[in-house]
Amino acid sequence: MSNCKERFRDLTHTKDRILNEDVAALKRQSERARIERYNELKADEESFVFEFTADCPDFFTGAEEDRVRSEFRLARLLVAASFYDDGSLPAAMDGDFVDAELQAVVDFDRYKQFDALSEEQIATRVRRMEGEVYELVTEYTATQLTDLDELLDDPAVQRDVMERLLERYEERREKIRRGFFVYVENQGLVHTVETIEEAIRAVGSAEAERERVRSELEAGLEELYDRLEGDLQGEFRELEADLLELEATGAGEDLPTVAGRLDRCADRRGAATAELDARIDQVKGLQADLQDQVSNLESVREETKDAAREAVREEASALLEDELSDLHEQHERLEAEVGRLEREREQLATANERLEEKQADLEAAVAGVDDPDAGDDVVTTSMARLFEMDYLGRFDISMHETEVIHTPEGIREISEGYWEDRSERRTDHARLLDLLPDDEDPERYPHNRCARYEITDERYLGLSRDLELVVEAQVVSNLDAHTRNGFDAAPADVDRLLDVVNSVVYEAEREGYHYLLAVASPTGWSERSRRQVAGGDDGGGSRFSRRLSLCLVDLQTGDLYYDENDPVVADNAALFEPPVVAERVAACTEHVRDTYVDDVTTDSVTIDDVLEAGFDPHVVKRSFNELAAEGTGEQFYLDEFGLTLDLD
Repeated sequence: MSNCKERFRDLTHTKDRILNEDVAALKRQSERARIERYNELKADEESFVFEFTADCPDFFTGAEEDRVRSEFRLARLLVAASFYDDGSLPAAMDGDFVDAELQAVVDFDRYKQFDALSEEQIATRVRRMEGEVYELVTEYTATQLTDLDELLDDPAVQRDVMERLLERYEERREKIRRGFFVYVENQGLVHTVETIEEAIRAVGSAEAERERVRSELEAGLEELYDRLEGDLQGEFRELEADLLELEATGAGEDLPTVAGRLDRCADRRGAATAELDARIDQVKGLQADLQDQVSNLESVREETKDAAREAVREEASALLEDELSDLHEQHERLEAEVGRLEREREQLATANERLEEKQADLEAAVAGVDDPDAGDDVVTTSMARLFEMDYLGRFDISMHETEVIHTPEGIREISEGYWEDRSERRTDHARLLDLLPDDEDPERYPHNRCARYEITDERYLGLSRDLELVVEAQVVSNLDAHTRNGFDAAPADVDRLLDVVNSVVYEAEREGYHYLLAVASPTGWSERSRRQVAGGDDGGGSRFSRRLSLCLVDLQTGDLYYDENDPVVADNAALFEPPVVAERVAACTEHVRDTYVDDVTTDSVTIDDVLEAGFDPHVVKRSFNELAAEGTGEQFYLDEFGLTLDLD
């Protein structure tokens, strides 16, 4: 039975998605995408009728099977109507539905704005005797929707499909009818007073301005995101390649040449930042335009309070409140776009800071200045791989042992087996392969693995789910450094954090669920990165997004960094704690002391010396860190010997 349930969910996935959309939403998709989805629906329907019902005969009753099949046809009808409304049907759909069926869908779609209105709100808008709502209600009697019995009696119409269509739109149809009747019964068809006329004029002006802002915003964003995904991202990758090349060869070049290349890199990033600044200013300007309309409507609303009749006051207030609500909603969208643009700008600014730091490092290298702590933060490739495997193994255990998860909506109890079909692993394997030569074994390297778990709310008898919260842990190693040098010595900085956070925030805000994310680094985190997760005092979400709760994990020290004012991450922080290896580190330290430190003839010990005793590389690294911290020796990284502890 469980296999049948899975098959049914897979078969109806596309159908359910389309039934949750309207014709206007479908029309925003490309013709090719709609035709592909239509063909997919046909194939799924055939599989359901001829294969699923035969393989799972007791899963549905005959009536239930008929209903599911009619839902498939209704989904196809919606897709076909998206073409019909534009004047023609593709050959793949021609003849599947008659004009009456297609026209019914188009007619119903015209009334979709009534879904968000109450019957009284519809009556109020009709009372104004202008605008699209009034026109649609007055035109209602001219459509076939007023006599649906006649439509159902048409022998060319598929009755079961029309019944599903009526179920889909019954509430909308009743709202139109009742709103009109309430208006006629209570007010009559003529009701205009000076106060209401003033409110109507103000609302009309605000609606026009809101539409202008919407058009300008969409046009600007499309151009902006094309640039971000195209030229700017290309420049970003090119600059990253320049930086990697400088890290590998810069110290051997003449200093003026190095400085010139870095200056050119900074100039290109500066141009990209200027582009983002201009776009941010544009969106903020649109916000100011909307705020002017809000202020004007609020002023008119205050004036209506002096109206002599209560009915007039209520009428004008209702008109103004509806438009104010729309203005505030659009203002929030603009605010979200500003936040996204500012995150992109911050990423570019961080990269510029990195370039400046790299220039200082190269100047010191060319001048012959050595860093006495060059080995303190070194993590070799084998260490990074073990850090990654140990950490995600510990995280998986924590997720399967936990009994509760704290979500933004409250505590969710986790039953045994809950994660069975709600978890997955991902890696950066493809990028690693691009960096490695063909004969190199990728299993010797970290893969930047992540483990993802999903908390869902079930709908439709458990056959579909709404995602409420993603709990995810990612390990981020510098794959470029590991594949080029065999080690990494730099704590992860803000740009590496943003590489992860930007895509997560985009997904969370686009889909409308919350993200609880831990990002773990084998080399620890820079001070600037740790400051980024400090957050504010509002108690919800990170500074990157209100839908993101963020925790940084230092895999060398075991420290966690997060905003303690964010309850989602604070209450779940124990899930992200690294594995406890204190006993193994203590044993390793004791071995190093007994074998090397206490031997007066020994001046230094390499990591390979200790590995021969059976200790893991990341355990030896922590042991060396402890010995260096207490003054027993200093760490260095030597090309011929690797990580070395020079004994005092």
